[in-house]
Amino acid sequence: MRQRTISDFFWRDPSISDLSQEDKATLLYFLTSPSSNIIGCYQIVWMIAAAEMGWTKDQLLVVAKRLKEKGLVDFSSDGWIWVKIWWKHNSPGVALNPNSKLISHAKKQCAVVPFEWLVAFGESLEAVGIDTLAIGYPYPQKAPSHPAPNVAADAPYHASSDAPCHAASEKGKPQLEQGLDGALGAPSDAPCDGRRGNRYLVSGNTTTNSSTENGKAVVVDDLIFPSATTKLELEAILAVLASSGAYQDQWQAILDELTGARQHYTVKSPVGFVRALAQRALIGTFIPEYGIAIAQARKTREQYAKTQAEQKEAERRAWKQEAVDLEVALAKVPRHLRAKMEKHLEAAAEKSKASQL
Repeated sequence: MRQRTISDFFWRDPSISDLSQEDKATLLYFLTSPSSNIIGCYQIVWMIAAAEMGWTKDQLLVVAKRLKEKGLVDFSSDGWIWVKIWWKHNSPGVALNPNSKLISHAKKQCAVVPFEWLVAFGESLEAVGIDTLAIGYPYPQKAPSHPAPNVAADAPYHASSDAPCHAASEKGKPQLEQGLDGALGAPSDAPCDGRRGNRYLVSGNTTTNSSTENGKAVVVDDLIFPSATTKLELEAILAVLASSGAYQDQWQAILDELTGARQHYTVKSPVGFVRALAQRALIGTFIPEYGIAIAQARKTREQYAKTQAEQKEAERRAWKQEAVDLEVALAKVPRHLRAKMEKHLEAAAEKSKASQL
């Protein structure tokens, strides 16, 4: 038999102290139920739970509804229970520490949290200090609820490049409804290049640019990926970004966060990492951390390259001006001296050219 520990604060918790005896007993049951797990979100059989309380199913549902209205639990008709005060009585650092022996069980239990609770449940974990990215929390994929700015929601698939991705495709089916398989299978000349479309899901225009530390950084349509990104990972990440609903101006920040995170610890699932960040970006909770240094380093490199290019251009213009000035000066020299000077200049140019070879 398992043991469950209830803090004695339970009896003085302001959100609980004014409950009836039936409500308190039911809440204690949800905290210690034989069906409970280590994350406080689990499924029960209503008739069995009611029998263990000595009630009928209808009696238990009446009390559960009161607890839900108080914000202490949530439940569904098929028996899913989310005990919202779970972490007041259980240690999140033990159950959801990436190095904990329990983390594998916690991940499995998080993976089956009802879809409609995924975002809110993930936020409740973050509220108690859990890094949901580090534990691979499965944020859901949702279609965006907002169209791209200044574009009609019913824009056709062949609209301008800022058309929304939910515009109809050639087959008359929205891009998001095609899912990841449809996005990955799209041809390189796929027509939808909208704000959340699959314009980036092409492999023929992949190039490489120098990176600061890890050799070469993969660049696709101006998006810079970590150097260790494989072709399959790249295509999957692009598909996730295109179907996530996150705005394209956030995509590079998400990729920078992945690059920075890889420099600090092992990211076992880069695609899942990006999916979670894209979901955060969609709901407005994405705040770059590791990616800030990556973006700043790239900005510094770009500024340095720009400065070098400007210096070379200035040198080229100065040399050209010197050549013009020399021709003007030679034109003023007497003809018999000019021929000798030109001969000496040609010899010097040939010598300089030979030394460079």
